[in-house]
Amino acid sequence: MPPRATSKHAQSLAAHEDLEPEFLYFFATDKDPKVRRAVAENDGAPLQADLILAKDVDPKVREELAYKIGLLIPRLTEEESERLAEMTFDVLEILAKDQLPNIRTIIADEIKHLDNIPKRIIKRLAKDAEVAVAGPILEYSPMLNDEQLLQIVTSGLRGGALEAVAKRHKLAAQIAEAVVAQDEDGSIAALLNNKTANITEKLMEEIAIKAEDRPSLHLPLVDRGSLSQMTLRRVATFVSNALVERLISINALDRKLAKEIRLNVRERIEAGEATPAPEPDGADHAEALHKNGSLDGFAILDAIDDDDVVFLQRAFTILSELPEKQVKKMLRLWCAKGICALVWKSGLDADIAVSVQRRIGKIPPKSMIQEAPGGKFKMTEEELEWYVDYFA
Repeated sequence: MPPRATSKHAQSLAAHEDLEPEFLYFFATDKDPKVRRAVAENDGAPLQADLILAKDVDPKVREELAYKIGLLIPRLTEEESERLAEMTFDVLEILAKDQLPNIRTIIADEIKHLDNIPKRIIKRLAKDAEVAVAGPILEYSPMLNDEQLLQIVTSGLRGGALEAVAKRHKLAAQIAEAVVAQDEDGSIAALLNNKTANITEKLMEEIAIKAEDRPSLHLPLVDRGSLSQMTLRRVATFVSNALVERLISINALDRKLAKEIRLNVRERIEAGEATPAPEPDGADHAEALHKNGSLDGFAILDAIDDDDVVFLQRAFTILSELPEKQVKKMLRLWCAKGICALVWKSGLDADIAVSVQRRIGKIPPKSMIQEAPGGKFKMTEEELEWYVDYFA
């Protein structure tokens, strides 16, 4: 048995990847959770130690182990022994059954793109009661085939978990139909916003019928694009005048059909069945796009083209999670570095920062900060963070 060490010394030793495996195995049962946590973080720890730590009473120990195992699994190769892989997946399965949702969430997020996970673990996580756990698997896992997804959806999937399926890349037509059949606005909106989803013309017409008295579906339906003429005519009979113009623009209608649809709207207004609707307030529009998952770089560029400062202020407030007063200051003080910091904090690309500087900030060309090669920001992250703090 290794000699006893002070807790602080043991913690330091347990962090060394090249420490003898038997020492790390010994430290996995140490009384001090900080020592056990150091073993959990240690890539050099033997899997026998990880199996012990997967059932540790300290949630922090299990959390650190979850992160490590999630990163270890993608590195498993065909040359690894079958026994080693089995033990790794045993640790993973224990953590996938953890009583704490945040542990299961870490596991789901780490393995959501992997194709070498035992199916029993994927199925368990996909059916987890916590959306934060099931969502990543349902949206991304390549190990769920269409038949399994269909079974999961038709078993009564609801809420955020159903929305996760609706967001899945290249969603099959039969799954899209099953999502719509559950008849939830959030999931149908997510499906419409998923440009890769296979929505048949028949299903789109069905969605249009459902959407008539459900305003939350109007914008996603209008923004879907590539609607059939029959669906376009139907949608134009119930959405607002402003959304009709958006419908015409997005679907690039020919003059004849656009004139027909505008005439239909005018007749509705004259008959008292509708009232002229101004363009939605910029802030409300930003909120609506955010709710539907469409508040992205393209929406920002559209607002820049329209010189819609109100929209941009609200959009950057949402995306950056900064106070609105600070966002207004960063946009209005003609500071190129401040604008770059705001765009960066909002998770957007450097080319958008250039457009905001030129069109909204009115920064002179010689004072603008251009994007670096590869579309990156010229300023370092430390500089960008400094300017975010400065304007606070």
